[in-house]
Amino acid sequence: MRRVLICTVGTSLKGNLTAKHGHAFEPGNQNIKEIVLELSGMDPGDRLNGAEINSISSIIDKGLLDSRDHLYFLVSDTEDGQKIGAILKAYVERRQNRLCFDKVELVVVEGLTDQSPRRFKTEGLKNLVKEIAKIVRRHGSPSVLINATGGYKAQISFAGMIGQALEIPVCYLFEKFSEVITLPPQPVSLDLGFWMENANLFYELAESDAKENPSGKDERFSSLVEEIEVDGEKAVGLSAIGQLFHETFIYRFQQNREELLPPDSGIRPEDKAIKFEDENSGRQRGLKGFLENLCRKPYVVRIFTHYFNPNLQLKSNFRPSAKGDLSRIEGCCTDGRATTKFDVVTTAKNKGQQNAVIADLLSLI
Repeated sequence: MRRVLICTVGTSLKGNLTAKHGHAFEPGNQNIKEIVLELSGMDPGDRLNGAEINSISSIIDKGLLDSRDHLYFLVSDTEDGQKIGAILKAYVERRQNRLCFDKVELVVVEGLTDQSPRRFKTEGLKNLVKEIAKIVRRHGSPSVLINATGGYKAQISFAGMIGQALEIPVCYLFEKFSEVITLPPQPVSLDLGFWMENANLFYELAESDAKENPSGKDERFSSLVEEIEVDGEKAVGLSAIGQLFHETFIYRFQQNREELLPPDSGIRPEDKAIKFEDENSGRQRGLKGFLENLCRKPYVVRIFTHYFNPNLQLKSNFRPSAKGDLSRIEGCCTDGRATTKFDVVTTAKNKGQQNAVIADLLSLI
């Protein structure tokens, strides 16, 4: 059942209201409640209401939502964007309006601004992918519908791509159309195996924390990564397309994890052995609970630590064991001060199952 609507937001409403009332509707110069009352007195399909209200009205009229549980307005990182978003939120929260939703949230997409083309590309579009993916993970793909009518052209285009990748229908109201059209999700030809083989690298790149650009060794990364500057230093991270690729396969992996992961060990979580090297049990805050949580994974057999440093700060991670044993995964856990490295022994019998385990464990960090 489609019960959650994601709506990208532009500034057509501001332009329409300014044209009718002059500067009274400039941001900060008019009370939002008064604007909402003004809009509520018109038909939702009236063009003066702007692209977002027009398209939401058409979506509801066409019965594309089974219920109106949740509406997310994704607004630009600008004063205009946030003001328009606040007006729209107040409008659909008003019970007297026939377009009202049970719950409405305003999400500011950081970096989505026309003041800096570079920031729009390196931050804005990536954060658009992240925010939509976050909502989809929260509610599940079958519950979500995307309305990509409002916003920058690149934002609209990307919202459509995200819907295609995450198997979500996308609605769009063309300026001269009287009703929305729906673009059904299409299969995207991307390789889940490639993502699983490099899952730990993709998670590093998502944090702009990779040590080097992987494109030099594998050209498949060329359109997925970019070099950016963070605090005056160069960093390697995912491009907007790369972020979409990453989020897509996090989603697809979760959809198919039972088929990809190795079999159940048959050992109860509380019976799985956790052995601490050099009696370092209890010396790192949170480590014991973290390892016990890992033991809840059905494919885990046992865990043993093999390195501890109270003064080393490494990022938590999982990767194939350096020993070459396909059943073993090397893990790294930090509390921000101390670091412990450990091996997780699993029921994995081949490289595909080992990659699947790593991808599954990385989602816990």
